[in-house]
Amino acid sequence: MRVLCARPSNLWILILTAAAALAALPPPASAAASPPVANATRVSRDPTLLDAELACPVDPARELFITPISVVEDCFRTTWTGICQKPVQPATRGAWTFGKLMEGLAGTTDPAALSKFTLNWLGQWKVAKIVNGDTVPARINIDSFVIQPWLLASGGSQLDMKKAPFRLLAIVARLDLRQNAGYSSGTTAGEGRFVFNLLDAAGNTTQFLAILEYGLDAADCNGVLNWANIWHALGSIPFGPNYNAALQSVTDRFTSIGASPNKPNRSALNQLRTNEIFLASPWELREFHLSALSTGTTAPLELNTVAQTPRRNLQNTQPIADFTNANEAAILAGTHVVPLLFNGSPFRGAAARHSLEQGWDGPLPSCTSITNPEARHLLSLNTCSGCHGSTETGTVFKHVEPRNLGSPSQLSTFLAGGGGAISDLCGLNHQFSDIERRRVDLCQLLRKSCAQIDAEPAVIFVH
Repeated sequence: MRVLCARPSNLWILILTAAAALAALPPPASAAASPPVANATRVSRDPTLLDAELACPVDPARELFITPISVVEDCFRTTWTGICQKPVQPATRGAWTFGKLMEGLAGTTDPAALSKFTLNWLGQWKVAKIVNGDTVPARINIDSFVIQPWLLASGGSQLDMKKAPFRLLAIVARLDLRQNAGYSSGTTAGEGRFVFNLLDAAGNTTQFLAILEYGLDAADCNGVLNWANIWHALGSIPFGPNYNAALQSVTDRFTSIGASPNKPNRSALNQLRTNEIFLASPWELREFHLSALSTGTTAPLELNTVAQTPRRNLQNTQPIADFTNANEAAILAGTHVVPLLFNGSPFRGAAARHSLEQGWDGPLPSCTSITNPEARHLLSLNTCSGCHGSTETGTVFKHVEPRNLGSPSQLSTFLAGGGGAISDLCGLNHQFSDIERRRVDLCQLLRKSCAQIDAEPAVIFVH
């Protein structure tokens, strides 16, 4: 998943402390049904807004991290064959299924073209791939575990998108990922996301997650505020048919064919990420982009580098220490970028593996070659392997758990909070509660003027 994993600031600790002090107060009606939620980077920068943030009516369960069964098992929008009551409009059959969302990615409803597009994506696991000079070994089980069962269920040599073996886990708003500098050059109001779990041939859950992460296009700060307000409006609607119709009216804006005319396939997709150990060991995260360089009529999903994550063979090497020490200020400020090249050599990796459970560091012995241990932590935390690892966040690979029918997904303590302090590789303690941080951020955003939004510093967000 794409969230900036970052340390809580002193102000963030103040917010959490004050929130605990108010815990005995009766919660607002909209918050009573909210599941616990989570912390990471665009934290409050204005102490004068603290009281307003604590009293803010933003309901994370309805506006930011949406997991209720009434949504993720909506009979009409998440299935193709269920006998459903007449839904409230807008209502598109299968609107929130993986197969339907592939139409928006490929920019077509043609069954043959969709099958070819999807088979090309899945086929990239069947062979070793080299990206930025980094070799990603093949995971050939994709054929027997995923492709062939899907083809068999489809009744032939063409994948039927209505048979896509993915179960919806969550719909997520990441307004905290907004960027304000140069809207015309690709920055947006943040992201909207769909989190899915791959099912095996028998329909059972697997250890394979797929996350579709879409940009929320905004021409200017008014566009950012418009997105903020339409997500926030969901908080005033009780869960049920009316809520689901209102949510589809939001998701259609970024998932439909032609949602982002200036991007490949006119799709709003920023990236599709996978996190799995179902195909082979160890746990591996991959990131796919729609190719902007394609010469065909349909841009394919192609394996790309994983954001903010060095090549795995650089663990415990001098380049990690050199990069961290040279970029200490940017890393502490949350504005660093792990580049494709560092000192003339390939640096960013093509896949993230969870074999680095100790966290990213320079040469052994640990915690000796990087000057600032907090910078080491933040560099590691912002990598895919660090954010999804036990050393930096106390996470066992997944932030959203696979679920059985009738049960909502469980969230990691990094997201939901309540996990206690995590002691990192160098003995520094960190506390996380990321959905709560996102709630605070949306509360502030809803109260900001365009001048304030345009003055927000650019922040690098990952996962």
